[in-house]
Amino acid sequence: MKKLLINLISAFIPKKELRKKVRNKLFVKFIKDKENAVFYGEFVKYLENKDNKDCFVDIAKTQPSKSFDIKLLAFYLPQFYPIEQNSRNYCQGFTEWFNVTKATPLFKDHYQPRLPIDVGFYDLSHEDIMFRQIELAKLYGVYGFCAYYYWFSGEKLLDKPFNNYLKNKSLDFPFCFCWALENWTRKWDAGDKEVIMRQEFKSGDVEKFFYDIEPYWRDARYIKIDGKILLVVYKPHLFDKETVKTFFESLRKLAEENNVGELYLIYARTSEMFESEFHSQDTAEWGFDAYADFPPHNLRSNKNKELNVPDKKIFGYVNPNFDGRIYDMESYVKNEIYLNDKNDVYNLFKACFPSWDNTPRFPNNGSVLFGLTPELYKQWLKYCLSWTKKYHKKDEQIVFINAWNEWAEGAHLEPDRKYGYAYLQATRDALEESL
Repeated sequence: MKKLLINLISAFIPKKELRKKVRNKLFVKFIKDKENAVFYGEFVKYLENKDNKDCFVDIAKTQPSKSFDIKLLAFYLPQFYPIEQNSRNYCQGFTEWFNVTKATPLFKDHYQPRLPIDVGFYDLSHEDIMFRQIELAKLYGVYGFCAYYYWFSGEKLLDKPFNNYLKNKSLDFPFCFCWALENWTRKWDAGDKEVIMRQEFKSGDVEKFFYDIEPYWRDARYIKIDGKILLVVYKPHLFDKETVKTFFESLRKLAEENNVGELYLIYARTSEMFESEFHSQDTAEWGFDAYADFPPHNLRSNKNKELNVPDKKIFGYVNPNFDGRIYDMESYVKNEIYLNDKNDVYNLFKACFPSWDNTPRFPNNGSVLFGLTPELYKQWLKYCLSWTKKYHKKDEQIVFINAWNEWAEGAHLEPDRKYGYAYLQATRDALEESL
């Protein structure tokens, strides 16, 4: 009866391609619904009985026995306190925790919601939270935070945590910034629709940017590479190459003229680079000194098998409307697919993540990079460490981790209810085993 109804509905769509697309989507939903009818009872039983005894790791009792040559920099999200723009565009008092806590599992072994322990549901407008974050980072060998810098032609968003950081010298931990060079949108996609703050290059922006960021660059805790001030830039390819190059050439000049020092600029590589003409072996074409990998970018296409397609492993969706993608990170790491990255270049900084799942932000069309256990994450991180030792001199040995606290994207080293401190422990173990 349902099949007949689907055919009848589709028959009234005049355009052939649209008719075919609608019919296929309805049939997929029908098949998923049929699977769910059998599966749902088992799923509910699993939720009632699931236990974390086999994977929860307690906090480490001692500090690392040695210091580490390689510096681990964890990307750090400051969006955990209310700001006017978010309250106006989402709901009053909105923070990233809103997305985190509303997440639901999509299939039997899907870990959602991810809920924090230890530091808890914190408010980053209070600097005491950062003391605990620093304590944990030091305990597990993380060298510093690379915090997102949201700057839009002189207007800054989410800058209070690191304003507090700048003023409080007892927050004794290295930091640097990653400038998110993209639109701030309601849809979390950096696109041109539902824009909250538009990213542009305007006349006078170089000077504004320099004088806004200068106090941080002069801070003794700000991270340098080979004596040069480190700035990571995310998605510069969204703008004209010559505009970007001219901006950063002027920024370098301002820094030197004002006795701040030389800059070391890193271009964070994203999927669009490899799918278009933007990618170049020579970072100087864009005015940069080096690239940094930024997974999951460039992992979700040709390198990962999809699990939610016919004849693969994931069946029995609880959410029949889910139209996103689920990728096999277990296979990616176990089979060492990372060894065959044709896009490796000499001036590249490696990166990895403990996990990735942005369905809290995109419940029906997100991406789940599934199966990366703490042990597999450690294997991947150890490869990044060994690659870095091989290709970088001592002053340039840095590996990025995505991320310290991207809770709504499932990418966090901070401890959670299921795994406890397991990913932090895996991080420290990888460092100690790579000495």
